Amino acid sequence: MTTNLKPELLRPAKQSTRLNHFLLGYFISRIGDALYSFCLPLLSYKLTGSVFVMSSIFALSVLPVILFAPFAGVILDRFNRRRLMLLADLGRMGIIASIPLLAHFGWLAVWQLYIISLLLSLLSTGYDIAVVTIIPQLAGKQLTRGNAGVQTAGQLADMLGPAAAGGLAVLMSITAILWLDVLSFAAILYALYRLPREPARPRTANPAVFSELSQGFLWLIRSPVQLALSLQAAIGNFGYSAAYATLTYYLITALELNTGQIGITYTLLAAGGVAGSLAIIWLDRYFRRGRLIPVLLLAGTCGFVLAGFNRSWLAPGIGFGLVAACNTAWSVLSASIRQEQVPPELLGRVLSFSRVVTRTAMPAGALLGGWMSGALSPAAVFLLAAGAKLIEVMIAAISPIRRL
Repeated sequence: MTTNLKPELLRPAKQSTRLNHFLLGYFISRIGDALYSFCLPLLSYKLTGSVFVMSSIFALSVLPVILFAPFAGVILDRFNRRRLMLLADLGRMGIIASIPLLAHFGWLAVWQLYIISLLLSLLSTGYDIAVVTIIPQLAGKQLTRGNAGVQTAGQLADMLGPAAAGGLAVLMSITAILWLDVLSFAAILYALYRLPREPARPRTANPAVFSELSQGFLWLIRSPVQLALSLQAAIGNFGYSAAYATLTYYLITALELNTGQIGITYTLLAAGGVAGSLAIIWLDRYFRRGRLIPVLLLAGTCGFVLAGFNRSWLAPGIGFGLVAACNTAWSVLSASIRQEQVPPELLGRVLSFSRVVTRTAMPAGALLGGWMSGALSPAAVFLLAAGAKLIEVMIAAISPIRRL
């Protein structure tokens, strides 16, 4: 039996299948990541009882983004991205496995958590940028759908992971739960292995590393929209880091929640992210981005206010869920804008410098949040985050973003 379908008509279906396979593996792997993110602050608090340790581990994990991201962009633009992602996942799997192994032999100490967090962040920095750079290859022209799919998979995993961890904590130790994260890497490794080989890149003389770095940096600062998006995200990340880094401490001390309730809180947070990643596909069709972005940011401001000034144990989950919905929708839009505007051969470097700008304020935010939670109150931290969101709204209103 023959078919009259032309190759160009088959290509979108093949792209959709490849994207779906990747998203499934990414989703399973992100469930494991959510287990790790849930367990790490509890483990650090169990070892030290210090909110400063919890927030400083979070702050340290951001440093590789600031120091290594520009070089990661050069590496991704020079070499095979699929192969680099495979190597990064193998490395991350081994690093996470070290935590339950150290705990089994009674050797686990808080200083080791700092090193593990640093190494994981180092590998994840390049990996996260690589995910964004391969979406055009997998999704074709449907960039918003592809980016929303990545966000949906990640946020859905973040929703299910904490709930699962809260239930598993009743049956096994925190360190034993991390073995499930190790196993989850098998799914994404298989998905990456099945991806088609990248097209060969033209063999040209590679310029000096710093010359390549400058190309990405100059492209970013000469694009008013890209620069405004990056500055906007930097301010928002400062406030969000302050609030998120101290959220577990607030739930344990101020609201006196048990492990199951903490799991529900983080599940609600992730559920908001899922809702935002799904809703933005529809919103992007019917509303101008220049009007949509400030409305999303203003709604996120309301979420922080709710989390900080309502004493119901569900309020932090609902409030952070609203913030997550708006942040995720914004992330999908900003990723699509970058993929549409940035030349493919520069995408890794431009994204890496954007990550530097957007992540630089995160360690300061996390440390400030830890200090404010101890010296003042968590409500003050959430108010700080709400203020940062309002500044984001102002940037959207006065910058070229308004013309999108």
